[in-house]
Amino acid sequence: MFDKSTGGKGVLRSETYLNSSYQPDKPVGRDQKINRIADAVRPLARRKQPENLLVHGPAGVGKTTCVKHVFDRLEDETSARSVYINCWQYNTRSSLLTQLLIELGYPAPRKGKPVDELLSKIREWLDKKRNVAVALDEFDQLDQRNEIIYDLQMLNQEADNRIGIVMVSNQHPSKLKLDPRSRSRLNCQTLQFKPYTANQLKQILEKRVEQAFRPGSIPDEVTEEIAQKVAEQSGDCRTALRTLLRTARKVDQKGRSEVTVEDIQNNRIEP
Repeated sequence: MFDKSTGGKGVLRSETYLNSSYQPDKPVGRDQKINRIADAVRPLARRKQPENLLVHGPAGVGKTTCVKHVFDRLEDETSARSVYINCWQYNTRSSLLTQLLIELGYPAPRKGKPVDELLSKIREWLDKKRNVAVALDEFDQLDQRNEIIYDLQMLNQEADNRIGIVMVSNQHPSKLKLDPRSRSRLNCQTLQFKPYTANQLKQILEKRVEQAFRPGSIPDEVTEEIAQKVAEQSGDCRTALRTLLRTARKVDQKGRSEVTVEDIQNNRIEP
């Protein structure tokens, strides 16, 4: 029913580097975006007021990867703390605040704590500890967005240390429906990510090929073909990586040692 292992033959060495969950040491082709995110949270390292930032753009264009890269460096290289929360998983006011507490190291039950008590504990942490940057990924999936913004900005005003908020959204800011009071309190700057170009996708693929494949198994024309096709359709990096992975698996099943342009042309580019 299932194919046996190729016993070390084939083109793939490790699929890890082709998964969307893989976090590269340095995102490719996004230096300006990385610098802008870093500028927003950098004041936290000096115990100053940070900028709140809304990062937006279509799926698969590097938003989350760049924010995580900056947040990892912030915590490694400064006295500030960084927390990443996915609002798909924690999409209510109480669940998000509870998860924030847990990420900060406070034991907190998943259910049963009133919002006021959760906010009180977060303020207690801020008063005793240090500044913190909070990334709210998939922000457009969060219920009670206005209330969350109000909560975090009130903490910012009242606590001894500061919170920097970086929101990540697939939707344009105009579609997030924040009320005037929340927009005013947030005083948010925006950063738009556009789809990857063919050249950027090719650079990303070349780097992953070095990590994931056996030497010489992926000719340059293969990465060029995938990059060009995906750039024309969506500019979605995940689509490019999935296309390469699916094709490589088929080549491995056939016991071959190289992927060809024909392999790519014979497979549909699927989002």
